[in-house]
Amino acid sequence: MVALGAFPAAKLGALLLRQVSKPIANFVKERAKQSPVFRSYVCMPPAQFYNWCEVKMKMYFMNLGTAGKVKPLSETMAIELGSNLLGEGIIFFVAAVLLLFEYNRQVRKEQAKEDARLQDQEDLSNAIRNLDLMSEQHSAEIRRLTYLVDDLISKVNSKSSTEPFTPSELPPSSSKQNEPEYSKNLVSNEMNENLIFKSIKMLIQSVQQV
Repeated sequence: MVALGAFPAAKLGALLLRQVSKPIANFVKERAKQSPVFRSYVCMPPAQFYNWCEVKMKMYFMNLGTAGKVKPLSETMAIELGSNLLGEGIIFFVAAVLLLFEYNRQVRKEQAKEDARLQDQEDLSNAIRNLDLMSEQHSAEIRRLTYLVDDLISKVNSKSSTEPFTPSELPPSSSKQNEPEYSKNLVSNEMNENLIFKSIKMLIQSVQQV
């Protein structure tokens, strides 16, 4: 599809250049008619040289030998041919400048794409490094919280195992009276401990999810 679209564009470009070259050639002709200096030193010498080269090449390829002296063109024909050559040369120069400009533009465009791609890769690498750092920080925080939970559990277990409370320690007269209150306090303490453990576990889970 790109190749098919490029050929008509090239043909249109060549046609446009030829159309532009005509007024340039006409301007050169008028300038040659009005200025003897321009006619003698700018317009006619390229035409005579082109005619000499053309005659030599034709005789060489047609095996006609070499001409000792090539007859120069008349002034009218030299002005006509010279103006056409100058017009074509100007158009060729403009086309070369445009092609060079387009080439440089494409190079800058590709370089910009490459720079953007490298910048994206660098940003992605920085994001990955930041994620690794955050993961390490979260892992350290999880280890710290786990250590605190284990330490708290060990302290609670050691306290409950070393300091058991029995109803026999109560005074005989008030043992039965204080037993319901003691049971109530014991249940309340267990509920508080369970609530603390659940809160710590929820905190650890929230850190792990982050």
